[in-house]
Amino acid sequence: MIEPRFVNTILKLFLKLKRIKLFFIFLLAMIFNLSLYGQLEEISQIVPSHIVQMEKINNQFILIGRSEIYPHNYNPDGMAVLLDKSTMEMEVSFRFQNKNGNLTKWTKGEISHLSNSEKSIIYIRDEICQKSIMFYYKVISQVGFPEILSSGVFLPDLEIYPKGKPLRRHQILDLPKPNIITRSEWGARPPTHGYSTHPYYTKLTLHHAAGFSAEGIDEGKEQLRAIQDLHQFVRGWSDIGYHFIIDKAGNIYQGRPETVIGAHVLGNNTGNIGVCVLGCYHPPELYCGDWLSDETTSALVALYAWISNEYNYNPNILLGHRDYPNNDTSCPGNNVHQNLPWFRNEIERYLNLGGPPLEFSISSSYPNPFNNKTKSDYRVPLKNHISIIIYDLLGREVKTLIDQVQSKGDYEVAWDGVSNLGEAMSTGVYFLQFKSDHFSKNNKIVLIK
Repeated sequence: MIEPRFVNTILKLFLKLKRIKLFFIFLLAMIFNLSLYGQLEEISQIVPSHIVQMEKINNQFILIGRSEIYPHNYNPDGMAVLLDKSTMEMEVSFRFQNKNGNLTKWTKGEISHLSNSEKSIIYIRDEICQKSIMFYYKVISQVGFPEILSSGVFLPDLEIYPKGKPLRRHQILDLPKPNIITRSEWGARPPTHGYSTHPYYTKLTLHHAAGFSAEGIDEGKEQLRAIQDLHQFVRGWSDIGYHFIIDKAGNIYQGRPETVIGAHVLGNNTGNIGVCVLGCYHPPELYCGDWLSDETTSALVALYAWISNEYNYNPNILLGHRDYPNNDTSCPGNNVHQNLPWFRNEIERYLNLGGPPLEFSISSSYPNPFNNKTKSDYRVPLKNHISIIIYDLLGREVKTLIDQVQSKGDYEVAWDGVSNLGEAMSTGVYFLQFKSDHFSKNNKIVLIK
């Protein structure tokens, strides 16, 4: 017979696990909501709004919201509202109030449903928006009231885009171009209208994607298509706004061609090549505390170095999105922005070294233990005197493998268990010592006869 005390313990444990499960479901929902807020911030100027009316009439759920008054110099060309608990069975419309207090008629809006969720962005782009100082939105649903997550206005980009062929600058080094996933490989749609080419190259900018994240290529391709949807359909841009995007595994994707003007920094797109890292890196916003992975960091340095060399940029001009005037955004997030000085220095070092290898290094010997032959791979980042010597346990030199000046490159060294005198060494522990002018390392190896 099972004791009641044991049954009560099991029930308490079950209820505790159930609460934990519900907490994590809530946590995931919060993460998704806040990260989407960040992505809306990337394409619009956030303007708070609130609900002014909610009522059910003849099985229709009607919600009306109103924005706050935005600055007089905004002159927006569109508006967007991010909704949760939204469905396909919705009608949306917008109306606008001008500085004289006059209201327009309701104008039909558009809906962009976010895949694999109940979230949608309702939006409008129309000339009627430009003279407004605030806007109203109305949502009519057949199944319930949606939840309002955030809202914003689309500001016009008044930058004058010059025409003509880009002025290509002299290429300094023969740096290899990083492996880049092409537009066709991630399934990009063509631009909705023509590009304008850069007439010069003077700016470099780093972004984070906020609401879009990917651990690898399959997720990355899906997220790039989603970003392109947002930029083309909702924001009305010709194409995805960034030139390059990098996922958390360090995979690099081509956005729009880097030789054409992008849409990623309001008023500062000419001559500006924009790179975006997938993820959310701004911990002041809850659940936006990603840190750049080693793979993403290495990919950023290699990509920016290639761009700097190809278009003759000075890496010290690299900025974050938030560093430009009239761009009220947290992008690329504090966890990325604080590392910009390091990135500038590292890109410069990459260029000075002519690309990889960037460090002296030597691998562990393999196989180890060994009977016939053991090998080690080593890297030389710049021309240097290299010494690789085998010693025994008493520190006596057994075999000099390398003692010469070597150029930058990747190398391999092997030892067959034979001494400088041509004698086969006995079973035991030995040490391989790697030395350069700037680096030294000892590897323990075991010879078994």
